[in-house]
Amino acid sequence: MLGSPDFRTALDALPVAVYLTDADGYVTYFNRAAADLAGREPTVGKDRWCVCWKLLRPDGTALPHDQCPMAIALKTGRPIMGQELLAVRPDGTTALLLPFPTPIFDEAGALSGAANLLVDITERRSTEKDSRYLAAIVESSDDAIVAKDLNGTITSWNRGAERLFGYTADEVVGKSITILMPPGYQNEEPSILSRIRRGDRIDHYETLRQRKDGSLVNISLTISPVRDAGGRIIGASKIARDISEHKRATEALAARLREQASLYHLAERQQRARDINEVYEASLDAIQSALSCQRASILLFDKSGTMRFVAWRGLSERYRQAVDGHSPWTGEAKDPEPIFIEDIAQTDIAEDLRRVIQTEGIHALGFIPLFAGGRLIGKFMTYYDLPHAFADSEIGVAMTIARQLGFSIQRLRAEEARQRAEEQLRRKEAMERERAAELMAIMQAVPALIWIARTPDCAEIGGNRAAYELLRRPPGTNLSLSAPAGERPDNFHVFSDGRMLAADELPVQRAARGEEVPNFEEEIRFEDGSLRHILGNATPLRDATGAVVGAVAASVDITERKLAEEALQESERRLRIALAAGRMGAWEWDTATGKVVWSPGLESLHHLDPGTFGGTLADFKRDIHPEDLPLVELEIAKALKTHENYHLIYRIRLPDGEIRWMEAFGQVSPPGTGRPPKLAGVCMDITERREAESQRNLLVAELSHRVKNTLAIVSSIARQSFSTNPNVDDARESFDARIRALAQTHTRLAEASWSGVSLETVLFDELSPYSDASRNNVSLSGPATMLPPKYALTLGMAAHELATNAAKHGALSVKSGRVGIEWSVAPQGRRLQICWQEAGGPPVPEPKHNGFGRLLLERVVASDLGGEVRLEFASEGLTCTIDVPCPRDP
Repeated sequence: MLGSPDFRTALDALPVAVYLTDADGYVTYFNRAAADLAGREPTVGKDRWCVCWKLLRPDGTALPHDQCPMAIALKTGRPIMGQELLAVRPDGTTALLLPFPTPIFDEAGALSGAANLLVDITERRSTEKDSRYLAAIVESSDDAIVAKDLNGTITSWNRGAERLFGYTADEVVGKSITILMPPGYQNEEPSILSRIRRGDRIDHYETLRQRKDGSLVNISLTISPVRDAGGRIIGASKIARDISEHKRATEALAARLREQASLYHLAERQQRARDINEVYEASLDAIQSALSCQRASILLFDKSGTMRFVAWRGLSERYRQAVDGHSPWTGEAKDPEPIFIEDIAQTDIAEDLRRVIQTEGIHALGFIPLFAGGRLIGKFMTYYDLPHAFADSEIGVAMTIARQLGFSIQRLRAEEARQRAEEQLRRKEAMERERAAELMAIMQAVPALIWIARTPDCAEIGGNRAAYELLRRPPGTNLSLSAPAGERPDNFHVFSDGRMLAADELPVQRAARGEEVPNFEEEIRFEDGSLRHILGNATPLRDATGAVVGAVAASVDITERKLAEEALQESERRLRIALAAGRMGAWEWDTATGKVVWSPGLESLHHLDPGTFGGTLADFKRDIHPEDLPLVELEIAKALKTHENYHLIYRIRLPDGEIRWMEAFGQVSPPGTGRPPKLAGVCMDITERREAESQRNLLVAELSHRVKNTLAIVSSIARQSFSTNPNVDDARESFDARIRALAQTHTRLAEASWSGVSLETVLFDELSPYSDASRNNVSLSGPATMLPPKYALTLGMAAHELATNAAKHGALSVKSGRVGIEWSVAPQGRRLQICWQEAGGPPVPEPKHNGFGRLLLERVVASDLGGEVRLEFASEGLTCTIDVPCPRDP
């Protein structure tokens, strides 16, 4: 207020000396009257305590500036009145002064400076004039300045009081000051008057007063006794300042501090929480404290996607049951906003829900969504017993609590998931150790080539027996070409596409760097000049964390297949030579005349008699297959436009309807002067080459398919043989026998070029080792039935298991035993039924445990062929009935 331009203008105009200082006494302002009275120009910021040159007490003794009334007022924080002093001007003249130094306090009550009014009482005639100036200052003050007598009757009332309390001076002067007292505050005035009568000054007394319109206002009062000339207290002067904004700011600050403390304690407790209930309790405490709500609850989606109460405060069971499952959002909601209902009576909701809420005594409530991992997981709710307006600060705090609660729930859920995962990992590791032992046995037994590196640098690579045999290395030695010199093998090198591979280019080394290496093909050349071709896959070995710790590769020897491919390629080469030598024709097209000339060889390729070609472009197009004709026309036009070489493969249809493949090469001759270009070239019949390429691709695909299927069957046999038989020797014997049975069926299929084999041959091959010289103990009966490869392999394995079991435990284990096998094809040829009947052998009890043989019979036959198997363990012997869909012609 003191710094406002209008006020300073008013002070500048006053003839009364006025100056201001800061809290340390340095002069910050003086008016012209003060400079004239002092007889000097004071220096702002330098002169301290007073603007006068020298000061004397009324008795003529020197008065130091730091002991002057202004200095005392600033040091004590109290106004000083009635102390006269003598000011000495630089020219030697003096003036008798009456100073009125008054401390100034800011809104927080801190001393900010002082104002001093210097009244020259040298001439008493100026007293009345000075009084008017003082009244002007009071009247221009923004604060309410009120005077009253010792009975509490108002004697003066400035404009600031009118603005603050709403009453004009005419309305209140002469009335009791208690007109401003709100109910409950009437006892304040007698206490204040009592202190004034004692001469006490009341500084910054905060209280509540009532305006004319009935509203209440927070004020800060400074009350000073008023004395007459004789020093007798005759009344009091009150300065009232509106501190409503200050109070609101203070209350808001206290609320923010309370909220921050609640959030701090929430974060601390949630961090220490080791179970979800501790998190719920800490969160409910924070919600009630920070949001000042009477009740609160936490609800989460269950597995069915329904919102359920998990923690609450102050809610009845009847209420929880009534609203359980109710939610404004579904689990799929994206970024839902919080919902606040300030007065349930004024909200548009279902009437039955409103009754439930109001019966519980709830009048306002808030829904705050909870998120974890970016997904809505539930909500927490606040309940108020009275209508409640939700401030922005409350909403911000609610969202902060929601984020912390969601994070804590996510953290604990993640911890629980981690513990479950660790337990699963421990169980898995135990199982893996068991499987590793089984796989090691299988790896040694299978005929495939297996290499294993257990470190990423592949400094040491081991393998199974087949791998050591193929590489011609002693078992147990290091097979790695990445090993240090002196340790690595030196009897072979590895090539691909005719180039020798460096160690780090090999499949195992590449896989150990994290790469999947499918269908790699390599050529292994030995020091004696021999070589082998292999085909396989390599894959990284990873630990539980996914880090690469090594690699494994499995492959098969495809040397024989490669030889067949090379022979096929050689055949194609000879074919190309033969075509180039004898099955080629020349042609020329004159674009100017349209004449087309064919050589006799080209006419022969089109099965035309020599000289019968019509000689036009239309005659040339006549034999081209309709589907290929647009492409031929396009390529011809392109060659003529760009003068690039013409090359095209297309089909022709011969007069007898036969389709042949032709390959044409041509060039455009540059045009001469006035002469258009010509297109000339050669054409050859490549039908046999196209058919050979198709046959080769089919052969390669079929061979690759058979190799993969064989490896899969061998792997399955190995796994089942070794996993179901605790005796390693017995398991190895069973595995070898099954592999021989598989090989025997493969041999039969190979002899028939995989076109199929008869059921009788498959059964005879499996039973012949157990037949006596006259073959009286084995009988086969049924119609001629050809089996495709899949049926032959599966039924051959089934027959092997039945025959092996019969020889060990059933009818073929004694001389008197017999086995009879009959098969038939159901009407319409839809089902093939095979009946295996044993007789004359020892009683066969039903086994207590299922072995691989029974597993193959009952499951593999069912899964591979879609059939059914029934086993009857009768006292006279085993009966096995196999019913499968009848195979199609192979």
